[in-house]
Amino acid sequence: MAEVVLRDIDPLLMERIRRLSVARGWTREETCLALLEQGLFASEHHVRGGFDDPEVDVLSEAIKALQAMPAGSDL
Repeated sequence: MAEVVLRDIDPLLMERIRRLSVARGWTREETCLALLEQGLFASEHHVRGGFDDPEVDVLSEAIKALQAMPAGSDL
């Protein structure tokens, strides 16, 4: 997997990421990856008006279902 390094991040933004990672029970890296993925989906949807590919819709619904699960749940 590729490595991404972010520099000069606003301390308030880092605190928000930290709070979300604690609330979800995720590592900071997992949290940043989830936020990046969500932001990418939102941006692509906004720019392209959504995808026509049904597989992307299924993946998006699966991600939403996973996000709705309580932190620390195994299933």
